[in-house]
Amino acid sequence: MALVMPVQSPTRHVARPSSTSSTAAHERHLSVVPGIANRSVSRFAAALIGMFVLISVIIGFQAFIAQQQLTLDHVSSELRLAKRYHDELRQVRAELLAPDYLREQAMLQGMTQGLGSRFVEIPEDVVAQVVIATGKMDSALADPSSTMSPLAPLAPMLGGNG
Repeated sequence: MALVMPVQSPTRHVARPSSTSSTAAHERHLSVVPGIANRSVSRFAAALIGMFVLISVIIGFQAFIAQQQLTLDHVSSELRLAKRYHDELRQVRAELLAPDYLREQAMLQGMTQGLGSRFVEIPEDVVAQVVIATGKMDSALADPSSTMSPLAPLAPMLGGNG
């Protein structure tokens, strides 16, 4: 297929013998423009297909990013709820361990607070008998004379007798 383009409307003049070169310049004819080659059409089609593939890949990548963003939002929401639940559980635990709450629960179960406490010192010979009976004799208890002084464990550091 060839395209024809008019350059200028042709004018016919009577040829003058004196100026043959000037008449050729004034006379213009239609010229044939060569058609588009198949190679340029295939290049255009390849470029068009390449653009289509590129745009499709970009759209797919954007969809993947959006999907991952939704997953991230969901995980963040679950994490926030888990932290809130953890804080609530810590608050409940703190309330259950509070002395006022424990005292109240003990009273509801019929327990009463002790009126006083008395500490009794256990003699060393009783402790030694118990240890011997159980078979676990400690070296410090085996020699009660070294434990008589409260500064006996510090004697090596003080450099002498305790």
